[in-house]
Amino acid sequence: MRESKGWSQSELAGAVDATQGWISKIEAGLVPLVEPRLTAVAKALDCPVSLLVDDTPIQGLEVTCLHHRRRHSKIGVTGKRRIEALTHLTRLSVEGLLQGVELVPEAELQRMDLDEFGGDPAEAARTIRAAWRVPSGPISNVIALLEAVGIIVVTRSLFTDAQDAVSTWPRDLDRPPIMVVNTGLPADRQRFTTCHELGHLILHAVPGDDQEKQANEFAAEFLAPAEEIGPLLAGLTTRDFPRLIELKARWGMSISALIRRAFDLEIISDRQYRQFQIRLNQLGWRDVEPGGLEAEMPATLTRVMTLHLDEHDYDTADLAHAARMLPEPFTTLYHPPGVLPKRTKLKLVTP
Repeated sequence: MRESKGWSQSELAGAVDATQGWISKIEAGLVPLVEPRLTAVAKALDCPVSLLVDDTPIQGLEVTCLHHRRRHSKIGVTGKRRIEALTHLTRLSVEGLLQGVELVPEAELQRMDLDEFGGDPAEAARTIRAAWRVPSGPISNVIALLEAVGIIVVTRSLFTDAQDAVSTWPRDLDRPPIMVVNTGLPADRQRFTTCHELGHLILHAVPGDDQEKQANEFAAEFLAPAEEIGPLLAGLTTRDFPRLIELKARWGMSISALIRRAFDLEIISDRQYRQFQIRLNQLGWRDVEPGGLEAEMPATLTRVMTLHLDEHDYDTADLAHAARMLPEPFTTLYHPPGVLPKRTKLKLVTP
């Protein structure tokens, strides 16, 4: 909980009128955390006491293969620990909500060795599309497809713009994998990111040096198979941005990603690719592209919460308890059905 807030031990100590050394001993298991300080620490961390005494093993990086998709800068140790903590807490909440609920996926999701596909991530993507009977052409809703095969997708802030998403398998493979997607991503980037994480979940049992490149290749082929997108990008020049905007709307890929796809498929040369990058900078489209897409939202957890509310006689407090959270932060993060978000009061000042 402390790391999920990005707090140092000293910051938590200050919040509970204790010393950093005492917090360190508590976390190391050298001294017990008992009342009344147990309640004080829980209050400071905005969590139920039951969470602090929960003995569910924390899955570290080496166990979960929690994959980081970095953008412009590397994440420091504190940032990495925060993301891992958020991912672990998300899993605790999700698995708590899934108690008493059986998920029946439409297709089988399993890990595979990249060597089975001749070391080619694109071949793996084509195989998966065929196995899942994904129709030819664009995927209308990527998140819906991932949820259909049993992946639990959760959108929440990771408190950094250097991280798009993380994905993790549980120790017990009878439980579903979880994908945590950072909030605030443009819809086209979210689609590519979730396909990228799918590549990790399927192909990478342990982290490796080339995994980011492999996941990108998997995502590109999964979203826009070369056989289908190639002819549509043929003859592409820097005069064809209107065509790229149309393709973006149809395929749900950013203009930048489509240009990169053309380059990777050797449809445009190195020189043309550099010209495209210059033109993107000139247009100001590096940061914000034209042609917004409709955001994709996860639905599985909402359906699970609805089932608990309708069939198991839960209320919001029961849902929060199952998720090992207090009602207010639970409502803010998971938006249970029937609970309206709080609105900020606006003041109308008359002259």
